[in-house]
Amino acid sequence: MKALKGTKLAAVFVGVGIAVGIVIALAIVGSQTGGQVFARVVEDGDNPFLDPEYLKTYQTSLRTGAHYKSEVEVGQSAFFVSDAKGGKQPYAFEWRFDDGVVLTEQNATRTFESPGQYRFDLTVTDADGKKAGSTQMSVKVKELQD
Repeated sequence: MKALKGTKLAAVFVGVGIAVGIVIALAIVGSQTGGQVFARVVEDGDNPFLDPEYLKTYQTSLRTGAHYKSEVEVGQSAFFVSDAKGGKQPYAFEWRFDDGVVLTEQNATRTFESPGQYRFDLTVTDADGKKAGSTQMSVKVKELQD
């Protein structure tokens, strides 16, 4: 009897784990596509990834993401990392900062000489000229701490 209870409990944990994984995956995909996928699942109650036409469109659509440290000190190197999926390679990357600095590497490094809040956008262009981007990001640059 104890073995049966353990099996049922394991099945419950597996089910909960799968459900949590699906929610996290949809949240990530939703953030990459402006929330369109997540909204469709919630509003319509269906899974767009089971629709072959939608899946084909999603796989060929250009999308990007950016990772960076949101707070650095004056003189410290700040790293900006990007990735792109879909579209047609090769990709061109452009990090455009509000102080006029433009970086064109996929994974860029920059040093800030003055404290402040620096806003920037990332635009990725594929070989066919399609664009995708992450916008309204910012990094806070603090005075050097002793």
